[in-house]
Amino acid sequence: MGHTSIDSEIDRLYGLALEEFTKERDALARRLRADGNRDDAASVAELRKPVLAAWVVNRLARARRADVEALVEAAAAIRAGKPEADERFRTTADGLARAAREVLAEADRRPSDAVLRDVATTLRAASAADPGVLLAGRLTEPVEATGFEAMAGAAPRRPAAPTARSQAKKKPQPDRERVQAARTALADARDEARRLGRAADAAEREARRLRADADAADLEVAEARAALAELT
Repeated sequence: MGHTSIDSEIDRLYGLALEEFTKERDALARRLRADGNRDDAASVAELRKPVLAAWVVNRLARARRADVEALVEAAAAIRAGKPEADERFRTTADGLARAAREVLAEADRRPSDAVLRDVATTLRAASAADPGVLLAGRLTEPVEATGFEAMAGAAPRRPAAPTARSQAKKKPQPDRERVQAARTALADARDEARRLGRAADAAEREARRLRADADAADLEVAEARAALAELT
């Protein structure tokens, strides 16, 4: 199998339904290994299954290609300082965020606030920071927010300046120590989630390696059995 064919096979993997990814990836790795393409087989076996938010963005890159390209173009226009690019970027990003709900509904997945937030952030951040990866539709994790989001109007529009009456009714500011403690707890939780994710990835890689060794052992058994049959 040539590199072009392998690339198209990998692209096919990332366009599959999420629950089919692992089975099809492992099957492709076995076929490559059986054909003697061990390096390619190892590379395919290392491909990571996308998390749900990244999978949704990958689906949008295929199903709503024109809109994703328009988002990338609007991000470039903002960087170039073109007028009204900010509004075009916001409108396109909002439309894709709504389309994400449709993707999840079609896949019988619950559109949780966390997933939708990660999808929206990834679309906005990746369109500016790494548009090639976004358009390739092979993301495995959400892309974190960048400073570009504020410049591109990704955050909600600022409300009008409060009047003196509304300022009088404003709630008191939260205790700074409590806010800092909450932020610290959030950061710790994110670090722990990343650590567990890395551990899970390592375990999955080890499982794939053991499966490959088992396949090789099965092949050796078959060859030895055939050799014995010829002798007897």
